[in-house]
Amino acid sequence: MGKGLLALYLGKLITDSSLGSLLAAGASVVGHAFPFYLKFRGGQAIATATGLMIYFLIKFYINDWLPWLSLFLLALLVIVFAWISRQGEFVGLFIQPSLFFLVLIFAPFSFEKFFLIIMIAYLLVINIINIWKFGLWKPSEFLQKGLISWRLYLRPLAFLLILFYFKFEKKFVLTFVGGLTLFFLIPDLLRLISSRINRFFFLEIKKIYKEKERSKFSSITLFLLSFFLTLLLFERDIAIIAVSFLVFGDFFSKIYGLRFGQRPFFEKTLEGSLAHLGACLMVGYLLHPFINFSLPVIFLGGFTATLIEALPLGLDDNLSVSLLSASIIYITLLF
Repeated sequence: MGKGLLALYLGKLITDSSLGSLLAAGASVVGHAFPFYLKFRGGQAIATATGLMIYFLIKFYINDWLPWLSLFLLALLVIVFAWISRQGEFVGLFIQPSLFFLVLIFAPFSFEKFFLIIMIAYLLVINIINIWKFGLWKPSEFLQKGLISWRLYLRPLAFLLILFYFKFEKKFVLTFVGGLTLFFLIPDLLRLISSRINRFFFLEIKKIYKEKERSKFSSITLFLLSFFLTLLLFERDIAIIAVSFLVFGDFFSKIYGLRFGQRPFFEKTLEGSLAHLGACLMVGYLLHPFINFSLPVIFLGGFTATLIEALPLGLDDNLSVSLLSASIIYITLLF
């Protein structure tokens, strides 16, 4: 960990410039991973990059470039996800993307910010490589539990629709999301009306629907329908927060709940629900600079979304999470 800091110091001493010191620090990471004296076969430079990352996080905090609450929340979630998974790779799988966006949103532009983002991205890539390399993520286990991989992996991409809402008018976003919803809703209606079409989807075109969706709407249809209705019924900021809870809360609860869930919590597991809550709190915190109501209200919505997802309400949580959490936020703002 000291190697990168020493290179940073020597680079500053020799060049008397911040850019020179960053180039030297970057060279220490590259040199560790590809040392010429070992035929360019070195380690992963995780410790070297981590030392540099911690140094700049401390510096950014001292310079008031990162709010203390962001680092406190990050530290709290490190503890939560360490308890859930007991594996550093799965802690990093949540924390590193969160840290990436914290720095991207709150820190002013500088060479140091750019360098820190590169270090975080590098550590995330190495983290993902190690998860696959050591077999910590086993897609076959999720298939056995009825999970369709491509649907899980595509879920975070729905956040792009939320970003559209920041740039485009409500009517345009509703039209786009409505069209996307119909694209999945119409095949669902056809196969539920016709048993022949239903058999065709399940026997000929596999890996689209889960087995438990033979006689009901698919979760992806309910997800998009909930997305559309939330945008339609609520003002922009409420809808953005509530739909973000639906997108990321569900994604992380599935990954950590199915992989590490052991303790029952209503119809879910405690581990999955904590991952859901952690995702809601972090995405709410990241979005709050762009939202016109307070952070406590956002956090209340996150707690509500997690509780709704866990409780046996008799409704698919893809349909209920965003609509009910948006309703709670709306009522809270009224009073």
